[in-house]
Amino acid sequence: MTEHEQELVEYALGELDPETAARVARHLEGCERCRAELLRIEEALGWLGTAVPQVEPSPALRARVLAAAAFEGRQRWRLAWARGLLAAAAVLLVFALLLAITRADRQVNELAARQASIAAVLAAADWSTAMEGERADMPARVGRVYLDREGRTGLVVLEELPRPDKGHVYQVWLIRSDGGRDSAGVFLPDFQGRALLVIHARDPWTTYQGMGITVEPGPEGSGQPTGERIAGCAWDWEAWAIYDGIARPRLEAGQG
Repeated sequence: MTEHEQELVEYALGELDPETAARVARHLEGCERCRAELLRIEEALGWLGTAVPQVEPSPALRARVLAAAAFEGRQRWRLAWARGLLAAAAVLLVFALLLAITRADRQVNELAARQASIAAVLAAADWSTAMEGERADMPARVGRVYLDREGRTGLVVLEELPRPDKGHVYQVWLIRSDGGRDSAGVFLPDFQGRALLVIHARDPWTTYQGMGITVEPGPEGSGQPTGERIAGCAWDWEAWAIYDGIARPRLEAGQG
């Protein structure tokens, strides 16, 4: 499954408006994973057309139907059509249930893997600093960063973030000592303004001197920062050289 699954189903059924359909088509041109997912969906939808067996009427039944009055013929046709529609609907319901069960199993596995990854990052973390809000409508502190100074994986815990405007995302940037920026991914906070991000650096953390979050065009962000910076932090490695008293966040069931 991909995060675009619902749109791909609607695309395959022809239910998207022209603008959205064109956007999905452009995305499919460059995304092999979504093309494979669309093919799977189209094959499944095509299967529904053959799921109800076609029955050839007997000669006697054909004769009775042809001999019946026009009104009775219409009534029989309507009844057969309704039965076929109900059968197709039942097949579609079974397909939807199987799809939902498969998706739920995968989501449970993904959540377990994510929580294990978060726990591993926190266990290895030996350095932490606050993430400062930098916009007037945000609190002074919007979260915290946890890093293993010898590694390349970190955790960013954020809260009280406003949702970006439609069509935009937040993008995390790692700031190098020479001023260069490396993207660490894009995200959207939940509707309570929270986000929990496991990020991966291209180089060891000591290569960088800080982190920033900007507003960028969605869904994939930008190659370099182009939008407003809304939060960030600077890293003072010397001030934390012997620090080992990190206050780590407590993960609640289902968080992530």
